[in-house]
Parts: sequence; structure tokens; C-alpha cells
Amino acid sequence: MHELGIADAIVKMMDKILKEEEMTGANRIVLEIGELSGVVPKFMDDCWGAVVSGTKYENTELEIEIVPGIARCLDCGSDFRAAETDFRCPKCGSEKVMPMFGRDMTIKEIEAY
Repeated sequence: MHELGIADAIVKMMDKILKEEEMTGANRIVLEIGELSGVVPKFMDDCWGAVVSGTKYENTELEIEIVPGIARCLDCGSDFRAAETDFRCPKCGSEKVMPMFGRDMTIKEIEAY
């Protein structure tokens, strides 16, 4: 479960950001998780609770926004939601596809004090 390591890395990033901005804590953090990123939102939510338990971020709310995984068919040029079609083009049936969006996970917002 690599989400545990990711959650830990986010806490370290928050420490750095809050120090740079001369703030002491956070009420909420918003993550954008792409459908094609390999990060499972439910696991991330569970790991977040474990990683922040007993820290200054214990009461920091984790909000997750899902970014659709969009792919483009290299045969016919159609764009489609890859996760819904098992990476097959719904227009021509080709498996020659290229992910366009939804491969990343980013910190969108930190509500800090």
C-alpha cells in the first residue's frame, strides 16, 4: 500500500510549506487524485488518519477530489474516460490508447492558520 508513504510525504510537505509561510497548522487539505494515478482514494483516506494520528495535523480534514482519467485513441483520435472502458476505445475498440489526463496526484489547497 504505497498510499501510506504518500500520506507521510504529504505531511512532510505540509511541514515545509507551513514553516515557509510562517503558519502553525492546517484545518483542511484538498488533494486531487487522478483516476489513472494508481492512488486509491479510500486507501489514501485510511492512511491519512493513521499518519496524522497524534500529530499537529490530527484534526486536519482530508478532502479528495477525483480527476477523471481521460485517454486518447491512437487509431481514431477519440478522447474517452479510460477507467470506464478498460482502456479500450469505445468508438473503434482499439487498445492503442494514450493517457491524457488523470495520471497525477496533487495538493490543490491547504487551509492553514
